[in-house]
Amino acid sequence: MTNSGIQIRVSDLLFALQKKWAVIVSLTIVGLIFGLILSGMTYVQSSFQNYEIAGSYAVTTRNSNGQYLNGNNSATNNDFHLAEDMVDAVIYVIQSDRVMKAVINDEGLIGTTPDQLRNSLIISQHNKTQILEMKLNWRTAEEGVMIWNSILDNTRRILPEVLQIGNLSIINEPSAAIVGAGGESSRNTWMILTVLGFAAGVGYAVMGLLMHPTLNNIRDVEPMFGLETIGVIPKDNKHFRKKSSLLVQDENQPSEIIQNYSAAAYILRNRLGTKDPHHCFFVTSTENGEGKSTVAANIAIQLSDMEHRTLLIDFDTRNPSMGSLFLNGVDYDRSLNALYRGEITEDEAITTLTGYLDLLPTVLEQTAIPMDNTVVELIQRLSEKYEYVILDSAPVGVASEALSLSQVADGALYVIGYDKAAIPEIQSSLERLNKAGIRVLGCVVNGVQSANNFTRDDRRGRAEKKRNNKKEDTVFQPEDASREDPSVTDLLVKNTDGSGKESSAGKKQSRKEQKTRKAQAAATVSSEAGSKNVMEDLLQEAVPEQARTDQETMDALYQIGVEGKKEKIAAEGVSEDSYSGSNH
Repeated sequence: MTNSGIQIRVSDLLFALQKKWAVIVSLTIVGLIFGLILSGMTYVQSSFQNYEIAGSYAVTTRNSNGQYLNGNNSATNNDFHLAEDMVDAVIYVIQSDRVMKAVINDEGLIGTTPDQLRNSLIISQHNKTQILEMKLNWRTAEEGVMIWNSILDNTRRILPEVLQIGNLSIINEPSAAIVGAGGESSRNTWMILTVLGFAAGVGYAVMGLLMHPTLNNIRDVEPMFGLETIGVIPKDNKHFRKKSSLLVQDENQPSEIIQNYSAAAYILRNRLGTKDPHHCFFVTSTENGEGKSTVAANIAIQLSDMEHRTLLIDFDTRNPSMGSLFLNGVDYDRSLNALYRGEITEDEAITTLTGYLDLLPTVLEQTAIPMDNTVVELIQRLSEKYEYVILDSAPVGVASEALSLSQVADGALYVIGYDKAAIPEIQSSLERLNKAGIRVLGCVVNGVQSANNFTRDDRRGRAEKKRNNKKEDTVFQPEDASREDPSVTDLLVKNTDGSGKESSAGKKQSRKEQKTRKAQAAATVSSEAGSKNVMEDLLQEAVPEQARTDQETMDALYQIGVEGKKEKIAAEGVSEDSYSGSNH
């Protein structure tokens, strides 16, 4: 099944049903409740009048002596024609209050009024003849037959008195039949409405899938959008705590998320290359709520943990949120807004978060900062001071400012929220980036359900690796110590003055901690980085299968993760002899 060129598979339908299970269950329960109510009402109503007493009789012109108009005992044609003409008058007499009251008195129907008894009667003429069919709906069969006969007897008595002629002769004796007790239809009402409620819920889920198809399988990223997935971030609502800086290390943070961000940063660094020492790229998405700001912040953290000078700029001026991820609040006097208007200097606007990570936040204003020459020149100047400048831009599908960043950015990192934006909207946004000549560096799928992060073989392998988790975690420990060691990150946060700048005492202590880490790195890297199989096992866990392209990417990550450490350790003054000697 296809929808506007998008193939809808059975797995997509199952995912839609799983996503809307609450609606399906609710509508099913509602259908069941209404069905039970209607079945109960039908049963209660039918319990009052559930017998039909039916019979027939003929209108004749006989008098009380049993003789016809000509005084004989046999009828003539005139008698038949006169009887047919009398039918309407006879029906009127039968339904009259006089007859009804007489029946009520004779049968002792206490509490029954003439109107109630009359409404229980149905009298009809058979084919325009003198034959009448009378039906009575009553509570019990025996009492109903007695009332039927009483109506007939009282009519015979009263008819000659009021019309001076006429009589009634029984054709079919009255018989009772059960009616209105619900039968199979009323007993199955609750079942029918339950099925209809379930069908309505399923229809709602399928319509939602057809009208708003989303990405629910990360393997579809490349065939649908032509993008390479460089990162798959699992969904974890507890990973980032509210009112807490991303720099504050939480010992309960799942290493899986940090490793995926770390792997994405490695791939992104390798893709940008090392020929140019300065790089600038922006992070965008299709719509708000896909987690692009969180991805941008964590990529910046990982690049800074690699000891690259990184500047994170909040350029989503319509919905700035970067400051809240790191700071308790953003002052206008230390923001991009004030810097754009020339009210402060660059050094005053930028907040130092760690030794390698700076932040240029933005405050929300009625008038958004335009992408003019002032902003272009500002970003170009800042790019010359940092190795990486990361711009958190507005979503492409919401605002067009992101398209103007092609003047200063090397490319864009595209974030796709798992089961968020509609697939046609994602395709349209990517087409706009392509028309603007913006290079898409890769894609990060954010908020993936844990069951979809890895294949079955991957999950089995990850379960085995957890038994030796301590040994594997030490492979990247030296370079990622600021993220894994709470004392280091706490030091970076605590040793800042009120303005957000790192104090001189904090810098000295931070540098001392960094030297200590690098001294310890020599022994750790030399003892474990020599085994490429161990590194590839860790990359297997850090980079999901969907995020890998080919063996070259794996080899590149290995070179970056291991040989890069050797170069940095040597740059810190650790001799090659001591490095190699530590292997022994």
